[in-house]
Formats: sequence, C-alpha cells, structure tokens
Amino acid sequence: MKTRRNFLKKASLGFLGLNTLPFLSSKAEAASLAQLANIQNDDVLFKLIRDSLLIPEGMVYLNTGSLGPSPRQIVDEVSSAMHELESNPVGNNWGDLGKKMEAVRQKVADFIGAEEEEIILTRNTTEGINLLGSCLDLKAGDEILTTNHEHGGGENGLFYLAETKGAVLRKVDMPMPATSAAQVVEIIKKGITEKTKVVMLSHVSTITGLRMPFEKIAAITQPKDILLIADGAQAPGQIQVDVKKLGVDLYACSGHKWLLGPKETGFLYVRKEVQKKIQPVFTRGNMKAYSAASGTRNVATIIGLGKTMDWHQTIGVEKIEDRCRSLAQYCAQKLQKLDGLKIISPTDPGLSTAIVSVLLDEASNRDIFEKMKAQNIIIKLLPKYNALRFSMHLFNSKEDVDLMVGQLEKFLEA
Repeated sequence: MKTRRNFLKKASLGFLGLNTLPFLSSKAEAASLAQLANIQNDDVLFKLIRDSLLIPEGMVYLNTGSLGPSPRQIVDEVSSAMHELESNPVGNNWGDLGKKMEAVRQKVADFIGAEEEEIILTRNTTEGINLLGSCLDLKAGDEILTTNHEHGGGENGLFYLAETKGAVLRKVDMPMPATSAAQVVEIIKKGITEKTKVVMLSHVSTITGLRMPFEKIAAITQPKDILLIADGAQAPGQIQVDVKKLGVDLYACSGHKWLLGPKETGFLYVRKEVQKKIQPVFTRGNMKAYSAASGTRNVATIIGLGKTMDWHQTIGVEKIEDRCRSLAQYCAQKLQKLDGLKIISPTDPGLSTAIVSVLLDEASNRDIFEKMKAQNIIIKLLPKYNALRFSMHLFNSKEDVDLMVGQLEKFLEA
C-alpha cells in the first residue's frame, strides 16, 4: 500500500509540474490575432512571432521546408477544439465544430484565389496528388512529364498511373542553378510531345527553391489540353499564391510546412473546368470537409488549418514573403563568401524563394548536418546530393543566419 501511495504521490507531482518543462515554461501567453494586427513595428512583430513558437530559445531552426513550427495561436486553437470535441463528441462534431470545419474550405479558397467548390481538404500534399493518381483516366503510352527534382511524395501518384494505366513517366533535367525563366520554360517545352497528357511540377523546388514560372508554362499546356499539376508543398506560406494567375489545373499543398499549420493537414485545388476528369472516390457526392465518402475527419486539426489562414492574413502575405526572401538573399550573400561549396539555388528574383541550397565540394553533407544538429542548428540534408538546404521563414533572423554560416565555415575548414 505504501508503495502505491508513493507512486500516486510522484505521479500527481509530475502532472502538477508539467509547467516546469522547458517547452512550456519559457513561453508567455500567445498574443491574439487582433494584437498582432495592431503591431506597427516589424522588428517587434517578428520577435513576438519567434517568441510564440514552442522551439527552445537556443535553437536555430532553418528547416521549415520539412516541417514548420506552429505558433502558439495555432496550437491553442487545435487544443481548444479537441477539448471541446471530447466534451460531447457527437454533438460537437456535427454541431458548431463541424460548421467551423466546413468553413475552412472557403478560407483556403480565399487564401489561394480559388472558389470554395474547387477546394478539397486533405491530409497533405502527397494525398492530394495521390487522389489524382487514383482516378485519372490515361491510356497505355500516354506520357506524364515531370522533372528530376520532384519530391517522392508528389511522384507517387504519377508512378501509380504508370503502373496501373501503362502510362509513361518522363523526367527532364533541371539545372542547378537555373538562370532564367526562359531557360526553365524551354526545358519543359522541349520535354512535351504529342503524347503528353499530364505535366506535374513543383511550384517551389524542394531541392533548389526554384520558383516554377507556371504562367508561362500554362500558356503552352492549355492549348494542348494537357493537365497541369502543381506540387505546392513548398510555396503557400512563404510566397503569395494565386492559382488562377498561375494557370494550373490542380494545386496540392500541405498545411504543415511554410504555412506553419497543424501536422497532417492540407488541401487540393481542382479547377472547375477539369473536375469531370478528376473524380476520386474520396469526393463522391460532394467536396465538403465531411461527407459520406470522406467519413469522420480530424475536426480539431482542420479548424487549426483555418486558424492558420487567419494568422497569415493578419500578418500580411506580402509582408511574410518580403521577410522570407530578404533573409534568403542575406543568407546567399553570406554563403557566397565561403570556400568549399556552390550555391545551387537561383539568384534571379523571378525564380528565387526563401530556400537556399548548397552543393559541397569535398566535405560530407551528413557529417556537417550532424555537427550542426549538435550545435542546435536544424537544417536539411539533401540525401540524393552532397548538399544542404536552409529554409528562412519570418521568425528567423539575420543572427540565426550568421550563427549558421559561422559554424558552417568552421566545419568546412576542419
């Protein structure tokens, strides 16, 4: 009995002491969106945003391109919705929370310049492209064109089409770095044949950060009735996105990268004019967040995705892009002064983004990646190349970049 009492005493103290954990104790209550909107000084705003993250103060986080850290406002929104849901699961899931969840499709549509009936809520970019792969009617010999710089998740749906329909997947080689939009467009144009039925490209390359000139590519694909798909995993949240201006037919994205939203959230835009071609079983009947085809959804995280859209709109999408690109330019300027590497991200303003990647001459990228991690500097290892990737979001600072570049220089010289 004494042992049991001691166990219960220790357990209760542990629960009561949760607020002593570093990821909780160091963070003040998150500012409301209204408070963020009223901050005029950008330096104050960006510092407040950094303080709203659960990332420890001593960590330099430069890997939003893999997973973005959610601000406390988003975390709190998901937590609050989850608590409310569990207080009356049936009543709340199909009541007020269900209504909030359904409203997220319109928020996504507003964010990317689409219409509500063109938006499907998914769990991530991969699922969005997989929905296409599961239903697109291609014939044997039909060609799908993509590049050698695509993410494996985005390619999966294309491989499925090739395996099940007899379609041919063709890849064109992208330069590192690309020097102009004209160069990129010409590469894609030369890759298109009379058999091309689908072109799938990353809006922002996961390898180099190249921003694909979709408007110019759409001018080629639309007259030929070629389906143009954008893997948007690396774009919304760091650059402004207007799917109508881009001219794409489908646009898939995750909420958990640059949007800094809840993990396992995402969306798929399907242009109205091509919806008859794209009818996965997941949307049988309608495209609502909850339907007979979708089944029960994670209402709390979907509501959190909607809050994410509110968060970005409050701060200003243009302001976020300016901040991200400014930090990336600063990072590139610093890296250019180092020996032992080559920057493979484009410098052309029309092609560059908040991603800066470097190819190492002799040093091992894995060795440097591990050394950086030991210094609490989180970056991305590019396993197919002897390369490293740095992602700059608005919560980062020049001091973060200086610290990373300083350590990188030491490791390259070692």
